[in-house]
Amino acid sequence: MHRVLHRVVMRRGVFRRALAGGVVASLGAVVLAACGPAPQLTRYPYLTDLVGTSVIVNWATDQSATTGSAKWGAVDGSGNCNPTNSVTATKTGFQVAGTNEYQWKAKLSLGTTATFCYRVFLGSNDLLGTDSSPQFKAQVPVGSTQPFSFAVFGDWGQVDANGNNPDQANLMNQIAASGARFAVTVGDNAYNDGSQTNYGDLQHTGAGSSAVFGNQFWKVAGLSIPAFPAMGNHGFSRSDTNHPALLNWPQDNAVSSSGGKYTKETYCCVNGTSSASYPSAWYAFSAGTARFYVIEATWADGNVGTSTAYGDDYAAHWTTSSPEYQWLKADLAAHSGGLKFAFFHYPIYSNNATETSDTFLQGANSLEGLLGSNGVQIAFSGHAHIYERNLKQTGGLITYVTGGGGATLEPVSSCKSFDAYAIGWSSSGGSRCGAAPVPDAITRVFHFLKVTVNGSRVTVTPTDELGRTFDVQTFSF
Repeated sequence: MHRVLHRVVMRRGVFRRALAGGVVASLGAVVLAACGPAPQLTRYPYLTDLVGTSVIVNWATDQSATTGSAKWGAVDGSGNCNPTNSVTATKTGFQVAGTNEYQWKAKLSLGTTATFCYRVFLGSNDLLGTDSSPQFKAQVPVGSTQPFSFAVFGDWGQVDANGNNPDQANLMNQIAASGARFAVTVGDNAYNDGSQTNYGDLQHTGAGSSAVFGNQFWKVAGLSIPAFPAMGNHGFSRSDTNHPALLNWPQDNAVSSSGGKYTKETYCCVNGTSSASYPSAWYAFSAGTARFYVIEATWADGNVGTSTAYGDDYAAHWTTSSPEYQWLKADLAAHSGGLKFAFFHYPIYSNNATETSDTFLQGANSLEGLLGSNGVQIAFSGHAHIYERNLKQTGGLITYVTGGGGATLEPVSSCKSFDAYAIGWSSSGGSRCGAAPVPDAITRVFHFLKVTVNGSRVTVTPTDELGRTFDVQTFSF
């Protein structure tokens, strides 16, 4: 407290006079009360939809006011920033653990590529309070050969009975410090059922609460690293009028500019499944010389009919006549050449005995063949809570499984010929396949991937929760 007081006193003469008057105790109470963000802020601002020269700022508040806005500005050569440009935000009501809140979003039309800062407001109230303005970089211009990095992770947003997950918290700090321009997830972004309570906020804690937007988690990285999350099976079948994943992670520009979808639709009735309203979420965007495909390869676990979740996903999304297959085929053809990456939930190849290889996605006539024959170099998936790199199979496609983002880890077993390097964890300890050593601690298996693009060279750097790297691979395409 004395250090806080000293900094304030040195800046403000009125506080120096107050100290001289002997009111240190009361001043200390005032200063401490004013520190940090405003109490009306329930979700710390975070970024999505970094496409071209626009980005969406998202945050949540209590319902004490009904108007919101964001301000932004460019960072100058000295690192200073004055956010004077203003845009009105839109709101949608939702609940966390029965508490009514507003989810806000504001689209910033930046107009140029630079580094920017921003602040968010409820009415005239600056919600960041004494916190500094977050900074972020605009997207790499399409066609630019400027090197850049992005983060990939999945199967995260889980807490224990007390609302804690120190492994996930460590990983969020590693992502925040990685230098990634943006992040893409491979699904299952909030456990156990993707509810708004699972996503949570800055106030609520406890079992199944605030596993994404709690103080230790996406707040740490998301204020400066825009996210492009894929859908997973956890939370896929939410019946909320506003599906939590679609509301929390808006991708307006990416969807509209690629002709994708980001809405709930009626699915009826593949393989004897019941008619149901599920999210359709697929889109693409470009950065530098690369094209990114965030696609939907998942299904609702409780509505399998006469098949399996894998079979139903294939029937709904990946037959050659399905809307998603047709969209993806057309966009791939329209963007020939360059680097291409795909992100989705179900793994084409997996050495986990519970979340096995999805054979419905394998082969020339399914998703694997569609991607590989159209120039996609690497596909990233999750579902299995392990790390795995696989050798090229159909069409020369390299596949990764990166499901170690924070949810309960799983082992690898029954190693297959396609596996190059895989690690997992269970109550009996570490497990391995391919060239991997046996992990000696659980901290070796929680991880994300830092992917660096430099011309035609792509380096994938798996990084564990303590910042240690492993199985680093550089590919020349």
